[in-house]
Amino acid sequence: MTGNANLDFVFHPKSVAVVGVSPSKGYDAMAETYVRALIECKFNGPIYPINPKGGELKGLKVYPNVKDVPDSLDYVISCIPAAAVPQLIKDCAAKGVKTVQFFTSGFSESGTEEGRRLEAEVCELARQGGIRLIGPNCMGVYCPKVGLSFAPDYPTESGPVSFMCQSGGNAIYFTRYAAQRGVRFSKLISFGNAADINENELMEYLTADPETRIIAAYVEGFKDGRRFSQAVRSAAAEKPVIVMKGGRTEAGARVVASHTGAMAGSAKIWDGLMRQAGVIPVATLEELGDILVTFIYLPVPQGRRLGVIDVGGGAAVLSTDVYVSAGLDLPLLPQELRQKLMGFLTTDAGLSVNNPIDLAAQYYNTLSAYYVMKAVADYDGVDILAFHLHLGINPPFPSFPKEFAIAVLDNAIRVHNETGKPMVVVIDQITTVESWETAMACQQKCQQASIPVYFSVRSTARALDRFVSYHEKRRD
Repeated sequence: MTGNANLDFVFHPKSVAVVGVSPSKGYDAMAETYVRALIECKFNGPIYPINPKGGELKGLKVYPNVKDVPDSLDYVISCIPAAAVPQLIKDCAAKGVKTVQFFTSGFSESGTEEGRRLEAEVCELARQGGIRLIGPNCMGVYCPKVGLSFAPDYPTESGPVSFMCQSGGNAIYFTRYAAQRGVRFSKLISFGNAADINENELMEYLTADPETRIIAAYVEGFKDGRRFSQAVRSAAAEKPVIVMKGGRTEAGARVVASHTGAMAGSAKIWDGLMRQAGVIPVATLEELGDILVTFIYLPVPQGRRLGVIDVGGGAAVLSTDVYVSAGLDLPLLPQELRQKLMGFLTTDAGLSVNNPIDLAAQYYNTLSAYYVMKAVADYDGVDILAFHLHLGINPPFPSFPKEFAIAVLDNAIRVHNETGKPMVVVIDQITTVESWETAMACQQKCQQASIPVYFSVRSTARALDRFVSYHEKRRD
């Protein structure tokens, strides 16, 4: 591997210590949560809890100091008060620690002179001791390959996405949200104040990392805007880069300053930079999830012509407006194909075989619906097939029963498996707890079939347009 390969040790430590544990505290306290996460995510090396009083935590010996750990120590997680951190850095330097990650806050993000002074002191001590710092004020690293994690419920299997996130809270939530959407990570890092390791070095590292196929980022500010511009441009030339910028408004920028101590920068400058670099911008974490599932699960289509299978005239009208407004095409199907589709149906009452295809009651006739979808998928004039699964449109049921929804969805999955046509599934109208459970069951079936799922037509349209646009630009 070329580039900044020296950050490999940050993501692949061979041993970890958690400083600040207390055997008397509950297992949901933060230091204890780190220990639990390492155990349950199967960290592949020794784990050393640290507390001056010693003792035992969940079967692990608690050592009084990092210097008391009997073997070599690569990575230290700090959960102690900020005032105690300088001495911790000195102890880590004496032990030969390579990386210290600070859950600890109370540094430059506090906005105080003392916080800034303390952060500068810690950085200088780390530099003298040959230690790299993550944070302060962050959650640290999630790397399933080695079992490094900051939450115990994260998936243990790796995936193609790496996510660099300046916010700890956003990192916690998005890892769980993305996992539910079928996204798996190669690496994820919450880097907080970025006092040492920052967005520039991380972008350069992930660009060269062969285990990262897609780079996602949430950033609030920049240590070196020119270097980041060069880094993100180089990254986007190699692989998809999706970026969310926090603090785009004046009010948001004020919150950024108190959150991570970063300078947010101009939204106009940022937008221009991202366009020139070929980066895919997103405005919300949910939108980031939409883009990621698209890149992971959807084959690259030949174009932007969409064939839509729907139920309900009003739903078809609304979806048409949304798709076309997003820049997608819904071509009128040729007369010969429309006649063929009508031949599969037992009645023409209330339906339309234009595009979108509104199957009305025939939507629930699984055999007829299958033949219609198969014929549309086989038609070369459509590049992507979109199947809409509405869970709140059927009058007898407050929520479309799970077994019925799965039976209808199985038709779409069968067509996808038989034809290989790029397909997306929209599951919407989720109005009850039961409909949410049905949506999750249907999404899981789609993930197993490598079909991306979205929860609104608008999010589908936006993701498809950006995905197709990305590949159109790559072909030019």
